[in-house]
Amino acid sequence: MFLKTALKLAASTVRACTTPRREYRSATLLCRAPVCPHASGPHGPPHAFESRRHAGHSHWQNVRHIKAAKDAHKMSQTDKFVRLIQAAVKAGGGPDPKLNRVLANAIENARRTQVVTNAAIELAIKRASGAEKPKNLRKAMYEIIMEHGVLLLVDVETPNISRFGNEIKIICKKHTCRISRGGVKEQFLEKGFVRVSGREDGAALDSDAALDVAIQHGAEDVFDIDDGEKTMCEFLCDVKDYFALSKALTTNGYVVEECGNKFVPMVPVTISEEHMGVVGRLCDELEEHSDVVAVHTNIA
Repeated sequence: MFLKTALKLAASTVRACTTPRREYRSATLLCRAPVCPHASGPHGPPHAFESRRHAGHSHWQNVRHIKAAKDAHKMSQTDKFVRLIQAAVKAGGGPDPKLNRVLANAIENARRTQVVTNAAIELAIKRASGAEKPKNLRKAMYEIIMEHGVLLLVDVETPNISRFGNEIKIICKKHTCRISRGGVKEQFLEKGFVRVSGREDGAALDSDAALDVAIQHGAEDVFDIDDGEKTMCEFLCDVKDYFALSKALTTNGYVVEECGNKFVPMVPVTISEEHMGVVGRLCDELEEHSDVVAVHTNIA
């Protein structure tokens, strides 16, 4: 009880420093806060309670959400929505959307794009449930280094790793950045996330009430995100807890837009608007590739 009260107090304190598009409200469990293993001070490594991460949710992240929404009509988005549907099935909720609220929301979001067909949705469910054997996909993570300390992780699922490797080299050369052989992924923490947008009964999202539920089921951080169309809450948790957290939120009547795993920067960097445009163009081209599942940056 004391922990939940402390977390809500921390959240309300940070709300006083909001911007029109983004609001950060830390729900970090102080005793579990991660500490960068490379960070140190004059008296050794910092204590866990000194660690506060912003997870890269800023103007940059809101721009990325808006861009994704505007590009949803593109055919390359079909594969991305299909992967969300498959993830909802594989996470343990089963192939029946009546019994799997996360799957139902993923299907609804896919149909809303007016790009993903019913046939594609049905095939995705069959493949995820083992009813139909999918094509042989290989998973890979590409690490990219740009100027001004910008780092990218590109999460990939491709049927032809050699072909994709050549294609991403061409993209990187075009945008004057380079692929790293290692050292980038270590600058991120892999976390689970659940994004909610409202309530099943149509009521507006009460972020404080959602926070109460989320804290009880493993949430460590919460962010308010405005994508230009609606306000959402995104909760971060341990990678193994996102489905349980998602299930708890849906059971309590919240609409889960998306859930899964993501990479959060340990030390976010701040860049100029001009260079943000440079990074944005690279991310756009990467995200439009049908083999790219997600692009993660360390931008604050």
